Amino acid sequence: MNGISALFSAKESEVLTALEEAKESGDIQWVRPLMEVFRDHPADAVRTEVASMLSALKVSAASDVFADALEDPEFETVYADILGFMWSSGFVPEESLRRVANCAVEGDFRTVVEALTWIEELENVHDENQLMDAILLIRGALEEGKNADAKGLYEVILSTLLSLEREQ
Repeated sequence: MNGISALFSAKESEVLTALEEAKESGDIQWVRPLMEVFRDHPADAVRTEVASMLSALKVSAASDVFADALEDPEFETVYADILGFMWSSGFVPEESLRRVANCAVEGDFRTVVEALTWIEELENVHDENQLMDAILLIRGALEEGKNADAKGLYEVILSTLLSLEREQ
């Protein structure tokens, strides 16, 4: 067994070997399968190695793969991690703002923290629709009292988004 299929082996040693191959390859085709392994694999050693790899990607097309995963319910349990991987890899495309805001509204406290970190990295937003949608999502979460533990974080996110709006 080799290549991407080895990532899904029941044998941890084969998975770790596949991870080495993925590191050497640096190909975009590995990104989604790596996220699946991160989400599903029971071994902490494997998950830690995959997290390290996904946090240091230098393939710009990976940004789109991450963004797509933020809309995929299969990845809902790891949205916070995906946001962290995006931020750590330097992927903060404004085209993902609506998705990130939605994750903040629908996610747990940790997801809100990661979304805030990601949003604070935005230098500007040129797409007014993305920005307005994000503002409305966060305002709605505040007005509905959604995730009461995250109220203060939502307020900071909203303030950051409003600052970006003023800078347009």
